[in-house]
Amino acid sequence: MAFGATMFVVLALVGVFGNVDAASNNTEPHTRDGKALSVFNVVTFPNSACGASSGYNGTCYTASECTSLGGTASGTCASSFGVCCVFNLACGGSTTQNNTYAIISSYSTSSDADPCSYTVCKQNADVCKLRIDFDTMVLQGPYATTTAAADGPKLGDCFYDTLTVSNPGGTSPPVICGYNTGQHMFVPASDACNTINIDIDTGTTTTTRKWQIKVTQYECGNQMAPELDCLQYFTAQTGTIATFNWDITATTVASTQVHLSNQYYDICFRRVRSYCSLCLSPQISSTTAKIASSYGLGSSSDKTTTKSAFGTTCTGITTQPSGAAYGDYIEIANLQPTIGTTATVSTTSRLCGTVFNAISTATIAGATACTWATPFKIGVHFDEGESLTATAAATPKLNEGENIASTGIAAGGDGYGYSGFWLAYWMNAC
Repeated sequence: MAFGATMFVVLALVGVFGNVDAASNNTEPHTRDGKALSVFNVVTFPNSACGASSGYNGTCYTASECTSLGGTASGTCASSFGVCCVFNLACGGSTTQNNTYAIISSYSTSSDADPCSYTVCKQNADVCKLRIDFDTMVLQGPYATTTAAADGPKLGDCFYDTLTVSNPGGTSPPVICGYNTGQHMFVPASDACNTINIDIDTGTTTTTRKWQIKVTQYECGNQMAPELDCLQYFTAQTGTIATFNWDITATTVASTQVHLSNQYYDICFRRVRSYCSLCLSPQISSTTAKIASSYGLGSSSDKTTTKSAFGTTCTGITTQPSGAAYGDYIEIANLQPTIGTTATVSTTSRLCGTVFNAISTATIAGATACTWATPFKIGVHFDEGESLTATAAATPKLNEGENIASTGIAAGGDGYGYSGFWLAYWMNAC
């Protein structure tokens, strides 16, 4: 995005100050018709985003501007009149530059700053949104012990490391930790500046912390940024979405996959022209025994059989321990089990449980869920804890415990009730 323009002058002598006789090397006086012109070419180019030769994104400036602003020149831009200037913040640093990076390839608990904070201020008054991309983000994960019922209230809490983003004057994004490579956040750009704060538990060294954060500033009305108050925004016709702390490099769902607690935010999608419905299904899906799907938000809706849960079953309140476990859910307006038509309207909007399905009766099989309601949006509602059981009983209470794998996963197609979600999405033509 171009927030300004750089201008500099190129002097070109194109006038004739006298007639030169090449043979005599004499210069005659100007005649009445003679013209003496000195033309200055004024070259301007926008300070827009550019691709640096280092592989990062930068901003196009002159070489001298890049140096004075504290950036690093990496390749050229503007027909070689400018350089692609890359900005990299150190812990404790502040910037007003677009396309700014904060990079630590391997955090040292003994020598690196703790907490490590980065302050981002608006480049100009027209900036409305900041997009924070976690190109790499690996911190110590949340509390993840799932074998004892007493651990339910702590499951998913960021006890060790935390990443917070300030939003002065508004609601701040949820606290995150763990593996979040590939995730992003949109936050309102504050006149008082926004701060990204990473607090490390220096006593916990089992994880090699590392991050590469990119901050992009968006002017008001830019269609690559959401108009609504959405924490995440997807513009492609197909893709995937995942809860924070989901390792999207994994090909199976481990019992240690735990979503974060106290997560309340919206995921939005820009509707592609001539596409009218949005469908979703688990990215990892299986009917094989012991293979979990990449969806789990609470208990089964049945006491002894794994079944889908939706609608009023998804209460948003988890009773702990060993109580009704439907505290977490996602909300999508007018869900229906297939693409259907725009005239098909459903009252189902909340999904929870361990089977991804939006049909009218509880089922043991997962299925695609779709919506025609625009704007396309998914509300994430995760409360502060989970309901766990210590062991799997002979007659399990699947409507109470979210970690019973011996019976639940054995049925095939369902997930762990505390894992969160990794869903594929796609839009369908009208």
